[in-house]
Amino acid sequence: MVVSGSGAPLVWITRPQPGADKTAAALADAGYNFLVLPLTEIVAFDPEIDPGDIERADFVVATSANAFRFLPEPLLAALADKPVYAVGDATRAEALARGFVHVRSADGAVDDLVSLVSRAEPVSARFVYLCGKVRTGDLEHKLVGSGFEGGLAIVYSSKIVSRMTYLLTDALSHRRPDAILFHSALSARAFADAVSTKTEDLFENTRFIAISARVADALPDTFRPRVMVATAPNEHALLEALRATVPSSGA
Repeated sequence: MVVSGSGAPLVWITRPQPGADKTAAALADAGYNFLVLPLTEIVAFDPEIDPGDIERADFVVATSANAFRFLPEPLLAALADKPVYAVGDATRAEALARGFVHVRSADGAVDDLVSLVSRAEPVSARFVYLCGKVRTGDLEHKLVGSGFEGGLAIVYSSKIVSRMTYLLTDALSHRRPDAILFHSALSARAFADAVSTKTEDLFENTRFIAISARVADALPDTFRPRVMVATAPNEHALLEALRATVPSSGA
């Protein structure tokens, strides 16, 4: 835990690394105490994709920075010269860091990404969607529905960390959180599964901040009155929701 001010609210960060540390830095700057408590982790996944699909692809799409963090070198080399369309600025930054040159950000959600691609690429152009094993937003189907062709390259997967109950019990032994941030439905489900009816009262004064309605839906029904959903599915909106719900000493 990092103390950024006496009496500052304590916020649990449940997202996996390396994103958890970025959120922690933002919370420290905003005057919050925080505890980095990843409930999930990201692991590499061996992509099963026809080399011909890579060769024929005209562009690349991605909705997570993890798509580039876990992109294997052979696939990176095969795609490096193709234009990339990213859902947001964090994903764009990671693509640039891996050596892609022609990268554009939709700075929004999946529908914004589809609109960006539709304006930039001719109908029937082929895409490769770099993604995780679990996907949301139906990006590939929306692109196909807009006249594009392509396929998936699954390069990472998310899994729940072990010793979940112990981690939560240990965290609660120090101080109960004023707020908990949830960046994914998997983290929210892991938390919901680990919190029994015997321990729910330990969170009676906790606010739950979800990055989207889908993530909020994974939390226990008894917590719903204290759930706040970000206005957009991104980090900036999530932290804005936190500040509106649980003001910090630096607000």
